[in-house]
Amino acid sequence: MDNEARILLDDAIACCQRDGLDARLVNMLASARACDLTDDALTIEAPSRFAYSYLVKQREVIERYLEEIAFAPLALTITVPQAPAGAPVSRTEPVSGAEPEPAAGAAPAGARTAGGGLPWNTDGARRLAKAPIASDAGSGRVTVNNTLTNEQFQRVMANMKRQEQPSASAVAVPTEPQPEPVEQSYPAVGINAKYTFENFVFGDENKHAYQSAVRFAAFADEPGQCTSLFIYGNSGLGKTHLLFAIKNYLAAEKPYIRVKYANSQAYIDDYMRDLGAQRGPGEPIMRDYRAADVLIIDDIQNIIGRQASIEFFFQLVDEFIRENKKIVIASDRAPKKLGMDERLTSRFNSGMLCLVSEPGFEMKYAILRNYYEHTIRGSQNVAIPGAGASLLDGIGLEEGHLSDDQLRHMAEISGNNIRELESFCERCAGLSYEREQAGGELTAADIDAIADEYFDTAHKVIRVDTVQSVVEEFYHVSHEDMIGRKRSKNIAFPRHVAVYLTNTLCEMSLKAVGSAFGRDHTTVIHSLEVVETKMKEDARFNEEVQQLKNIILIKS
Repeated sequence: MDNEARILLDDAIACCQRDGLDARLVNMLASARACDLTDDALTIEAPSRFAYSYLVKQREVIERYLEEIAFAPLALTITVPQAPAGAPVSRTEPVSGAEPEPAAGAAPAGARTAGGGLPWNTDGARRLAKAPIASDAGSGRVTVNNTLTNEQFQRVMANMKRQEQPSASAVAVPTEPQPEPVEQSYPAVGINAKYTFENFVFGDENKHAYQSAVRFAAFADEPGQCTSLFIYGNSGLGKTHLLFAIKNYLAAEKPYIRVKYANSQAYIDDYMRDLGAQRGPGEPIMRDYRAADVLIIDDIQNIIGRQASIEFFFQLVDEFIRENKKIVIASDRAPKKLGMDERLTSRFNSGMLCLVSEPGFEMKYAILRNYYEHTIRGSQNVAIPGAGASLLDGIGLEEGHLSDDQLRHMAEISGNNIRELESFCERCAGLSYEREQAGGELTAADIDAIADEYFDTAHKVIRVDTVQSVVEEFYHVSHEDMIGRKRSKNIAFPRHVAVYLTNTLCEMSLKAVGSAFGRDHTTVIHSLEVVETKMKEDARFNEEVQQLKNIILIKS
């Protein structure tokens, strides 16, 4: 039954991707080995000790999907990949007896996934190829053309078991009429519980977006208040976290509000499915989108260029605005750069428009410290109902210690993608444990080596002349004026920016920075104050500074 176990696990992975769950959960499940499938349990082997701990914490979420796929409760048993010498090898993590509720969420239509997962209907049931269910003793495959009922699924599973022995007979399941798509229930189950306002780490770079998201959620049931929120910035900076935080807050605190969340791919899949299933002219499509009180769309930039779907999106947003409903959008760029209808661009610009900038040192340090203390160290105290106390002790599940100095060094040399920061922190903690077991400790060189695998920015030496040339070209200022004595606004301000970027990116003292521009350290301090003040007041300038940083890093 290993093949059936793998198919079921791949289907669970497809569900996680469908509902936009944390990429770490998807990756860990994809790396796990499907060991066995019985009538009431799926057994998998975790790829690592940390993955084992993480999957244990996420077991209830995975079991919801298993129930959705199998039409009956299926427990998840997780085995330990390896145990140290003297520890039990074959022990497994006992399963919970609680019966989970089925997970809600829109199901994208589409082809079989690369790992063998199956396409989904809007009601969460599986749909296979266009043929009645039949056994093929030669190929060992089963295909159907209808949405399976619970009874049919059990018969198919029994048929698969019989195929392990040679059989010339075929077992057919009668085809039943295809049911109409069931409208989504609202609100969706908050299965992305990790994404809350409480565990969002914010600083100057994303404080405006955080506060606006909180304000939007608080006034979600107040007509005319906070009608739109548009969050934009580079990938991996926390936009999706804020969108899920809004969704989860409303599900918990205001369940009477109908919320529809979709990323760009789910939106396109839903649009194409409904368009193809439309039965008559004038019949409305995307009913679950239209019926929502709050619409949340992530990565809207991926819809741009798909003419039909973007036109419908414009109509949908316009409809929401006219009906005084509310909408949240996340994108990698500002509305004016998306090529949207000018009227919609104006609407979003007049609403809550928030830039999420790449984190600086202090914010990266806060993110790493928070993740280390609450996720990595917290995972060491996972309570597993029914598990013997010796199980976790036997495999040495704890991660190594990271000191404050080590976390600060990690923040200094790391990149800006928050998802990569978290994975980077896990790797450092894991290596720290190995060093401690061998009687040593994690060194700065160890951290640098790991960072080199993750970030292009690690170990880069940025020269002051690179900063100056990039700023000079950007603002059309000559090098003589940049380091000269002229104080006109069109020269002085670019000089302030160049000083700020030199102080931020180059490993130089204030005195050395001042010398590079023919100034003293007090002038450098003044330049820093000018730029930092303008960054807090002007989101567009904040974006401009980030663009300059990116150019400098590329040219270094």
